[in-house]
Amino acid sequence: MYKFIEYFIENKRLNYALLLFLLYMGINAYINIPKEIFPNVELDKISVSGKYAGASATNMDKMAVRDIEDELSNINGIDKTETIITPGSFAITLTLNKDANKINLLNKVQDAIALSRQYLPSDMVEPTAKLLDKSKSLIRLSISSQTLSQAELSILTKEVKSKISRIKNISEVSVRGESDEQVSIEINSEAIIAYGLRPENVLSAISDLSYIFPVGDIEERGNFVFVSTANGKTDVKEWEDSILKLEEKYVRLGDIAKVKIEYPQTNTLSSFNNNTTMSLVISKGEKGNAIEIAKELRAYVEKIKPNYKEAIFNFYQDTSIRVKERLDTVIANLMFGLILVFLSMYLLINLRIAFIVALGIPFSFIIGLLFIYYMGYSINLVSLLGALIVIGIVVDDAIVVSENIQRHLDDGMEIREATLRGVKEMLLPVTLATITTVVVFIPMFMLNGEIALFLVLIPIVVIMILLGSLLESFLFLPLHAEEFLRKSHNLVDWVPLQDLYERVLSFHIHYKKTFLVLFLVLIPLLTIFTAKSMKFQFFPNFDGNYIYISGKLDINTPLEDTFKIAKRLRRN
Repeated sequence: MYKFIEYFIENKRLNYALLLFLLYMGINAYINIPKEIFPNVELDKISVSGKYAGASATNMDKMAVRDIEDELSNINGIDKTETIITPGSFAITLTLNKDANKINLLNKVQDAIALSRQYLPSDMVEPTAKLLDKSKSLIRLSISSQTLSQAELSILTKEVKSKISRIKNISEVSVRGESDEQVSIEINSEAIIAYGLRPENVLSAISDLSYIFPVGDIEERGNFVFVSTANGKTDVKEWEDSILKLEEKYVRLGDIAKVKIEYPQTNTLSSFNNNTTMSLVISKGEKGNAIEIAKELRAYVEKIKPNYKEAIFNFYQDTSIRVKERLDTVIANLMFGLILVFLSMYLLINLRIAFIVALGIPFSFIIGLLFIYYMGYSINLVSLLGALIVIGIVVDDAIVVSENIQRHLDDGMEIREATLRGVKEMLLPVTLATITTVVVFIPMFMLNGEIALFLVLIPIVVIMILLGSLLESFLFLPLHAEEFLRKSHNLVDWVPLQDLYERVLSFHIHYKKTFLVLFLVLIPLLTIFTAKSMKFQFFPNFDGNYIYISGKLDINTPLEDTFKIAKRLRRN
């Protein structure tokens, strides 16, 4: 390792070229690395979902879900199965065993769905299976209007959804507040009597109008029949021109009933600023910068607004704002740390060391950022938390190495010899100090459960930045030290303090046995004395109209005396 460091010091052009290359790579990585509120995490779960419009929950269970569950029960590696069935759709969540091969099990689940296809209704779309991940929505877009009807607003929303879905790095766009189209058929009782028909036959004939079964949910209320048109006709004229076969008679539906297409049913209700609205929940993919995507979405909506003059567009719950705020916080802390380190090094040592140490902080973060970027992680709240933890630690290596080089330089050594000796002397202790800090965070990799999938990014960020600090201290800092450090006088003369410390340390080493015995005896005695000297003291804390009393209680105070103190406080 020492020969490697010496080679980098002697080959300055190579060192500077590598430094500039890392700077370019770091800037490129920062621009391209995904930025989001939370990391996308793949859970040990598989979701199986399917739809069959118009079918009730009971029919859905009988026609599809039971057969699929029977096939899934033959797969080894599934710990738990949870099923939710709603009218027209179902969702099966499979929890996998620990350490199971998720991709292999996903393929088996897909094969099981294909095998159960023969038992499913012929017009039902084949259910899908996918690995579950915990990702948060990026932003939400509210689309409302004071003039458009529910049907017109629904059509407009679907059109905007289709356009937004084509934007790069948008993974999913779902609609909240949408309605199911419903046909209202008001049967004319007088017309039925005139044709000599029976009402129950009319209802049966309406259910047979669609060539795909079922036509939808049919509900009868008095003289009205409500039909959801998931698989039926979509135009009022088509419904009215439908021919019903009733008791060997062929009757036009429009002659015995009045048809309307409405949107009264809503799967979800949504409002914004007290206006009925439809909301688009927009999620980003694994790649892409949340901040830039949010800006692109806002610019795109501003661009298409003139095409939808009767619609009101509003963005809300923009998670990219929180990402930017956290990122600005880390950058501000980093810059503030740079300033503090520079000033403290300048006052306590000298200006040149202050410059070298401050220069090492951003390069340590650049090296750590490159590791994180090429490992496939993103900048999010978890990774930023790891960066905040390590900000105060990352400067230690540079301070120790540079100060040791300065010490040899002040003792009269040539700059090259002082640099090589100073680095060589600090190579082992600084490396071991960094490794001990790294080892502290390694147990976080042993966490289990869903929380481990989030927190695992903290030790990764901390370890990568610390290793970056170590590389910077032994590869680039010696070059900077040789270029900038000179023999100089510190602003603060530490020689008297160092001499005093040396005398105290020599005295303790000379009488080491005596001080060791005193240490082993005095520490327990002082601990006991401190515990016994604890008294109950009151510290009033004013908060609005209340006064809170807190204090310290003597450990030898009897319990009944404690209650007396409490009663006296309550009376007062």
